Amino acid sequence: MARPLTALIATLKDGRALRGVFLGLLALCVVTLGVDLREIVARGPDGPPGSQRLQPAPMSLPQPGDQTRPYLPRTRPIAPNREQPTLPGFTGPLDQGVMAEPMQFVRGSGGRATALGRIDPGAAARLEAFLAENEKEIGELYLHSPGGSVSDALAMSEAIRMAGVATHVPAGGYCASSCPLLLAGGLRRTAGEGAFIGVHQIYAPEPQTGTLQQGMENAQSITALCLRLLDRMEVDSSLWTHALATPPEQLYIFTEEELRRHRLANAPNPITFPKPRPAAGT
Repeated sequence: MARPLTALIATLKDGRALRGVFLGLLALCVVTLGVDLREIVARGPDGPPGSQRLQPAPMSLPQPGDQTRPYLPRTRPIAPNREQPTLPGFTGPLDQGVMAEPMQFVRGSGGRATALGRIDPGAAARLEAFLAENEKEIGELYLHSPGGSVSDALAMSEAIRMAGVATHVPAGGYCASSCPLLLAGGLRRTAGEGAFIGVHQIYAPEPQTGTLQQGMENAQSITALCLRLLDRMEVDSSLWTHALATPPEQLYIFTEEELRRHRLANAPNPITFPKPRPAAGT
């Protein structure tokens, strides 16, 4: 066996051997790049490939012990036999990528308004301007968002509380990632039947420079800010343990019982300070 192999090697010319080595290295690089790209896509801000869909995604409602679902930042999950949520002031379709657009604020009737879309950097400033323009006219803010910028979500939650506005995730609505922080800011917090409200680990939407230790320190600092906010908003901050334990490409969806128990929504004891803003026309 050794002689034929030796003879073959001896007959190879330098150019042929170099070409063989080059092609082998090229094939190895392609395979490695494919594996790395697959992992990057799976861990990226848009989640795995299935989460990039724009059309509504049917999903079963959470049940105790079965509460993890894919994170869908560009569309909305829908429960069986559930139509699109009713959003005050918004009449457009919800299946054409509107969820991936920067968050918009629209005013409806009866003192209600809607916050719809991705929480992009700058969304907090736009919300504050919206509330200022409609001072004493917005009593309840409907939420339908896949989340986004945590720093903006924290500031928006504070602005909602300062304005004395209630928050609501409508039946069939979607409030994911950092969006539950907005929900927590409401003086009264409610959720309709079949609402998908979930959390997951904090992640950086863009590549970040710095060491791994710096990244961990930043994540811990942001987590501390989230916990402090929940405490101030009279939400049981232990619910955030589900965020810490859920990968970025997944969501931990709260059951109706958990929403009540953690006082994130539908809690039996309404918050009374500051006084809720009355709805317009009352």
